[in-house]
Amino acid sequence: TAQLDFLNPNTREAVIQQILHVARNFHIIRFDAAMTLAKRHVQRLWYPRPGSGGDIPGRAEAGMSDAEFNELMPQEFWREVVDRVAQEVPDTLLLAEAFWMMEGYFVRTLGMHRVYNSAFMNMLKNQENGKYRDTIKNTIAFDPEILKRFVNFMNNPDEETAIAQFGNGDKYFGVCTLLVTMPGLPMFGHGQIEGFREKYGMEYRRAYWNEYPDDHLIGEHYRRIFPLVKMRYAFSTVEHFELFDVIDNGSVADSVYAYVNGTEERRALVLFNNQYEHAQGRIYSSAPKMIRQGDGCRVTRVTSLGESLGLTVGGRQYTIYESFPEGLTYIIPSMSIFDEGLWVSLQGYETHVYLNIREVEDHDGTYEALHRYLNGRGTSTFERDLATIRLQPLFQAMENFRSPAMVETLRTMTSGKQVKSKELRRFILLTGEAYARLSALYETLGQTTIDLIPPLRGEMQPKQLLLEIQRLMDCLSEEGPTPIHAAGGTIMEEL
Repeated sequence: TAQLDFLNPNTREAVIQQILHVARNFHIIRFDAAMTLAKRHVQRLWYPRPGSGGDIPGRAEAGMSDAEFNELMPQEFWREVVDRVAQEVPDTLLLAEAFWMMEGYFVRTLGMHRVYNSAFMNMLKNQENGKYRDTIKNTIAFDPEILKRFVNFMNNPDEETAIAQFGNGDKYFGVCTLLVTMPGLPMFGHGQIEGFREKYGMEYRRAYWNEYPDDHLIGEHYRRIFPLVKMRYAFSTVEHFELFDVIDNGSVADSVYAYVNGTEERRALVLFNNQYEHAQGRIYSSAPKMIRQGDGCRVTRVTSLGESLGLTVGGRQYTIYESFPEGLTYIIPSMSIFDEGLWVSLQGYETHVYLNIREVEDHDGTYEALHRYLNGRGTSTFERDLATIRLQPLFQAMENFRSPAMVETLRTMTSGKQVKSKELRRFILLTGEAYARLSALYETLGQTTIDLIPPLRGEMQPKQLLLEIQRLMDCLSEEGPTPIHAAGGTIMEEL
């Protein structure tokens, strides 16, 4: 391996020219182990401070003072690379592998377009949840746009496989949910989805272990992960990203990751408890986030959960959201979120994803009635339940048809048997009464309810009603037409 002296300006320029040559032929360039060329590590590895001994045996005699080193390498090499590429080959994406906890430095200070975020894998694996949540907090307080530049992953060729580090149960799928719903770029490792356990190197031409794909693991990806990947448009940006603390009796539950993201129209809430023990608490206020104003000024803002979800204060507003992947829909008053936040309770490694969070205004009390009916439960038939409540007045108007006598008459008619004249008379009168009620009610219904039912044909005269009943009975009769008009004079008068 060639060892290049990056204190030599000619060496640095030669490498930059090679990078520019590659950039003119390819739109994306990946820099392997880029952190080794950061100034602090060039000095630590090759030109250690006098008396420090250095980290590479035999390099102590090449030591130099900070002043000497900075004179020979006055600026960061990668900063110069980024600036030159932007000037000479502007449509190039630069991706850096930068470990040793230098991810943020490469993005914030050196301007690298994308950087591998090893902290995501290591801290979540080791359940250093407080540290990783602090990393996110510090990033969004400095500049949230930096989150978009992180490439998050759960394994790579230099590390153990994802299944070896995270298993194949709830912890794996919880971390994987964070992978695909956090801002930035999610990266799946080789064999991760199939559940392969063999650690491979870049020099491998083929697998050495005879492994078979885990069908159950693949199926769970299709059920719990891939639908979220298809929604990356809602998670990849930071405009609506807000991170929350979960507070229980004044203490922060560091193991719980709680954040909101989404589009202008719909928001999503993601919750994951990255520990074996149960965790609970209330989420209300977000972590401080830097906001760039129109005049270029930078301000730090804290928002409530209700604001981050795009909800409205006051009025008869209700919030509707769907649990993924269960497919259940929930409804709660928006004001309760503003007043109380949201109480969450998560078992070990449990994940909750709430999608399509939106708000509706309750003009006619329908949503309030549905909220009381569900009483905090989710429903898989939300639209049907809503329609049922809206159609309650119609059900009441046609209550006559639910009487035992009416049901028995209908059973006789549909079986093709002869209906007694007394029963037929009662059936005709109840039908006319129900139609009269329905016609009067129809004029008072809201448009939303009217859209749920077939349109009325207009006012129906008694004679026309008798003809309709006659046709119905003729279709079902085994003995031919039933002349109900023959004895229908009295009925006509009553109708």
